[in-house]
Amino acid sequence: MNKSFNLGTSPTIGTHILPGDPLINISERLNSKIKLTIATCDKIIEGVKKKELDLGLIESPIFDDALVYKEWMEDELVVCSKIPLQEPLGEDELSHCKLLCRNVNSPTRVFITHFFEELGLSYETFDSLFEIDNATSAIQGIKWSKPNSEHPTVTIVSQLAIEDELDKEVLFQSRIENKPMYRKFYLIYDKDAKDYSYVEDVIKYLQEGQ
Repeated sequence: MNKSFNLGTSPTIGTHILPGDPLINISERLNSKIKLTIATCDKIIEGVKKKELDLGLIESPIFDDALVYKEWMEDELVVCSKIPLQEPLGEDELSHCKLLCRNVNSPTRVFITHFFEELGLSYETFDSLFEIDNATSAIQGIKWSKPNSEHPTVTIVSQLAIEDELDKEVLFQSRIENKPMYRKFYLIYDKDAKDYSYVEDVIKYLQEGQ
């Protein structure tokens, strides 16, 4: 077996999207042990720059001239709740929701903030706010929330992260009226990567799977 391949991912990708067959297939494809690091996007970028990580998968690109960025896949952010929501959600419906939102420094929160600004909305549009650290906490928070049709508790997360819950009708999704939230996931690596053939092979596998 070849040396370990160091793969870094953001929490959403590493916890909800990549586990299972993709990691096993990458390991078999490279005949290597995969060492997975899950961290914030800025730390993944730093790890790739320091050559501690061979490849990074992130959803919020902080562009750096030392790195190569390749678009990987498109992700849609949706409003999810423990109870069925009106589809789509207008400003009046949002104003009655209690929102579990990401912390202020989260790239996801920055993305959503900009999205809201384009709609003339803000986090203050919602009935109340509760900050959480990551997507997993947000999803679990919704699962444990008390059903309340008048003031439903919602969060905004990657649709890919809740596919199983949607299929089993454990969670329900909706979208903001006429404004779907799309973002890109990126593959990043060092321009001067010594083992580029391995990196290229993993990138090819990941892109073929989309």
